[in-house]
Amino acid sequence: MAWFTPLLIKKFLFYGSHLAIPCMAWLVWRRRRRPWSACFLLIPGLLFIWMRFVEPQWIRVRETTLAGTGIQADVVLIGDLHLGVYKDTAFLERVVTRINQLPADRVLIAGDFTYEPEEQSLYRMLKPLDRLEKPAYAVLGNHDQQAPGPDIDRPLRAALGQLGVRIVEQDVADAGRWRIAGLGDHWGGNDDPEFLARIPDQGPVLLLAHNPDSVMRVRPRDAVLALAGHTHCGQIRLPWLYRKVIPSDHGFDCGLETARTPHGDIRVFITPGLGEIGLPMRFLNPPTIDWLHLRP
Repeated sequence: MAWFTPLLIKKFLFYGSHLAIPCMAWLVWRRRRRPWSACFLLIPGLLFIWMRFVEPQWIRVRETTLAGTGIQADVVLIGDLHLGVYKDTAFLERVVTRINQLPADRVLIAGDFTYEPEEQSLYRMLKPLDRLEKPAYAVLGNHDQQAPGPDIDRPLRAALGQLGVRIVEQDVADAGRWRIAGLGDHWGGNDDPEFLARIPDQGPVLLLAHNPDSVMRVRPRDAVLALAGHTHCGQIRLPWLYRKVIPSDHGFDCGLETARTPHGDIRVFITPGLGEIGLPMRFLNPPTIDWLHLRP
């Protein structure tokens, strides 16, 4: 059955899951004369509703102070928007509104803007980004470059450029007394860090990457801190089990971690992201805007 594609399965999970609410209500009503039996059905049903309909729409702002960076700035870090099958432009509108409420100097976007989008115009889908009131910098992720999904690398870069988002892959941007550098997608082999050694020594470098595994090839002297996404922090964060699905070859998880690279230790901060892949669910891990206070 060639028509039964992975995309169709995801759509079925997304839209078909709405039937869970009336089905659960019907089952509980059927067992209304047996309270304990009804509760046995009600508890997992409510948990499913939370994971599927409530938590994925709850936008959390997480505030973190990162000292010892040599940088005096407040930045917003987001990643893994995954607009397409499960998340839409209306959700991005809400994200941008929340970001604009935060006093920050820059917005950094750690890739994976899309998730198999069917929208013909990437510009229209990402249009809320042009309302950002702070300069925005980004790298692309594996879902933006055909792993999986369509290869939308070029049109996505064009759309982001029109919306005022600067792509900093294998490049560096001046932020005053510090700089922002970016690494391309690790799975696509676009994250060679050699260019970092050629950056003039004119202040500390903050490194933006999609996949935290990219940091394993970075020399600590080339960046004071790396920011990344990709892991979703497990997305459905069931104790112990969530670590089995995190797509990292080096055990990266969530928040501030220390990467033990062959060249020495480097600190990495990993954001949980805003969208979902696989299952349209989150648990103990809501969509997150990270508000980072970088301090010398």
